[in-house]
Amino acid sequence: MKKILLSVLFLAPLFINAQTFTNSAGGAITDDDTLRFYPVTVSGLQTTIDTSFGVTQVVVNINHTYDSDLKIKLISPNGTIVLLASNQGGGGDNYTNTVFTMNGSSGNIGAGTAPFTGSYIPFNSINIENNNQNPNGTWYLGIIDEVPNDFGNLISFSIIFGANPPHDPLVFGPCAAANGAGCSCPDGSQDCDLLPDMTASALMIAGNHTETPGLMTLSNATPNIGWGPMEIHGSNSCWCDTVNVACSTLICPDGSYPKQKLLQTIYHKNGNVITSRDTLTQGTMSYHPQHNHIHVNNWAEFTLRTPTANPDATTWPIVATGSKISFCLINLGNCTSGYGVCVENNGAGPIVTLADIPNSGFGQVTGCGVDQGIYVGDYDIYGQGLAGMSMDLTGVCNGNYYIVSITDPDNNFIESNETNNWAATPVTLTQQIPQPVASFTYTANGNNVQFFNPANINNTYQWYFGDGGSTNNENPSHVYTTNGTFAVTEIVSSNCGADTSTHYITLLTVGIDASPAAVLGYSIYPNPTTESTTVSYFVPEKSEVKFELFNVMGEKVYSASKGTQEIGHYEFNLNVKEIGLSNGVYTLKLSTQNINASIRLVQLEK
Repeated sequence: MKKILLSVLFLAPLFINAQTFTNSAGGAITDDDTLRFYPVTVSGLQTTIDTSFGVTQVVVNINHTYDSDLKIKLISPNGTIVLLASNQGGGGDNYTNTVFTMNGSSGNIGAGTAPFTGSYIPFNSINIENNNQNPNGTWYLGIIDEVPNDFGNLISFSIIFGANPPHDPLVFGPCAAANGAGCSCPDGSQDCDLLPDMTASALMIAGNHTETPGLMTLSNATPNIGWGPMEIHGSNSCWCDTVNVACSTLICPDGSYPKQKLLQTIYHKNGNVITSRDTLTQGTMSYHPQHNHIHVNNWAEFTLRTPTANPDATTWPIVATGSKISFCLINLGNCTSGYGVCVENNGAGPIVTLADIPNSGFGQVTGCGVDQGIYVGDYDIYGQGLAGMSMDLTGVCNGNYYIVSITDPDNNFIESNETNNWAATPVTLTQQIPQPVASFTYTANGNNVQFFNPANINNTYQWYFGDGGSTNNENPSHVYTTNGTFAVTEIVSSNCGADTSTHYITLLTVGIDASPAAVLGYSIYPNPTTESTTVSYFVPEKSEVKFELFNVMGEKVYSASKGTQEIGHYEFNLNVKEIGLSNGVYTLKLSTQNINASIRLVQLEK
């Protein structure tokens, strides 16, 4: 037994002195809202860290312009996360030999100014890591640059382990009404209101919406990513329209349910003490018998909109509207388990989890009674199968839109940020009114042409027949009085847009001159000719065009291909002398895709 004891006494001093593990390689900090990980390997330590031996300091060296773009995290081998700094420093630059420790002489990091040089109390307690975990393995410094245009590099960082890690200057434990020491203020001070920050979730809508003809149903979520809970209470002041009534009133004269005005609880941190006050809001709650519980009225709304150049989606033109939805304010998920539901910057990123929200878990009431609330870092959901979770798409066209969800659209409640409570989710409608398509066929009976249009869904039509005639009939007929090729145009319109189609039709049986040559405007001048002549012609539709010259015996003496030609008038010079024609009469044949025409050519010797 003595030998064993001596061995223990001999080993113990190995962990009394501080031991430092350093990443000197560093790396670039990219400004793409992505958490980057910089590793350091820890080995040779005892298998648990706690209040007697553990992490005592983290030292960082960072070159970066505009420090408030950055969140800096320490991540242990078992995944425990400590938020060291959270968007501190304003427009200042750099962390220079910055020491994060719980007895930092420069005070809380939130109260410091950049460049941060000295020792600071981190945003969260480092002692969160000293939780009896095994420290041996790969640790990471995690850095996220949340805003573009400013760049930087991690030069190095170190994790220092030692005996008796400094105790937190505040009481241990999570933020709570009974533990103000565990709560953080947005500005890093010890005296502030802890306000909620209600947002909307694009991810919830993107993954939970259903389109049917004339209707869209969807789910909605309202996360709280603020510093305090969203907490409301009935005021025992009830109204039917503008008339004050007893809250025991079951139904208003107009058939609606009485609305009870709401109080919002605002929590205040002063040092280690949390106090609260109730303030009367513009919000109301009503009993909803279809759910058998009480809802906060007008808690959220959603609309279908077409985007504009304005980045504020709440200004975009509205195509379809859903009712303002009443919620029970109740915790139905949190920002970690529902990864991606909680997103900053009106759904544009970055994603936040409980580790990014300092006072996560803070809250006292939640549910569907006269006292309701959403804790910090939690969110409520209203599913698409529930009443009111739909938009009427009657008269809406297929195409690309955005569903814009706004939490607390009437600003009835007090929040830390009133500008980030919306999210825009792209959606493509395919089961509504289609875009009009112009397309037609026709049949000709002599000079009478019947046109047929296959599109007939809430459209209007305009026809132009190419001879000056027009009509707005859907399937018109038209009588042509002259021979020729005519450009017929159909314009189909609806509230979903317009489309145009043009076809060329050729009539050969109209009038006294029905020759194909006349139809094609085919002529030779001069004719007779002694040396050369100009050949003119019209191509009525895109086609291969060729010419062939025959003598009176029907023998082909010349041919020329013009290749594929578009619709239009053409001419070329035919040098009969170069061809070597003798005096006589010849036939010049023009061939297109659907028409052949011939003209007599007379060659005279000069």
